[in-house]
Amino acid sequence: MRDEEKQPEVTECDAAQGDGSGGARDAGGEGVPNEAAMDRGEDAVAADVPGSAREKSPRKTAGDRTERSGKHGKKEPAADIERFEAELARLTGESDNLRAEIKDLKDKWLRSVAEFDNYRKRTRKEWDLLQQRTKADLILNVLSVADDFERAFSVVGDRDDDFIRGIRLIYNKFAATLEEVGVRKIEALGTAFDPTYHMAVAQIEREGAESDTVVEVVEEGYSLGDIVIRPAKVVIAK
Repeated sequence: MRDEEKQPEVTECDAAQGDGSGGARDAGGEGVPNEAAMDRGEDAVAADVPGSAREKSPRKTAGDRTERSGKHGKKEPAADIERFEAELARLTGESDNLRAEIKDLKDKWLRSVAEFDNYRKRTRKEWDLLQQRTKADLILNVLSVADDFERAFSVVGDRDDDFIRGIRLIYNKFAATLEEVGVRKIEALGTAFDPTYHMAVAQIEREGAESDTVVEVVEEGYSLGDIVIRPAKVVIAK
């Protein structure tokens, strides 16, 4: 009876633990854990140990980082090279177009300079010719005075007195003034007939004279540079 009284009483909580999570008790009264409780214990230990979590999660490799970098939008080297080549091709095309435009503008500028130089020379020549023609028109009006002097000298012949010498001095001064402005007498007597400088008023037979040779000057001709103010009126031989 004493031994039976010394045995511990089994409470309802102990019975529940023995039936459920506590596992079955052995014959000596000690509880034996079941498999579910052992698994829960291992998981709790693994959660408390940081190294276990790192061992369970795989380490990230270089390939994984490259893949994630690509997913985040970083461009591959090949794409950068293609973009650079496309930009280089565009700039090269623009450079070629600019060079062609510069060459075209330079050619136009050179042509404009040449045209302006030709225009300047032509204008200068026309201006000089206009000045000479203006002088020629003025001189033509006073050549009749020279003709009157020459007719007077042909009348007096070899007469040489003070009056005639005075008239000759006046005529010589007048002729010198014409020469100073560029007026020249046209050579005619004894030369071949030239329609540019001579005007034939008659044609006669003259012994010893070649055909179309000026044998007589009826009126003197004058020129101013390249301009014929008045052609010489002449008589030529047949």
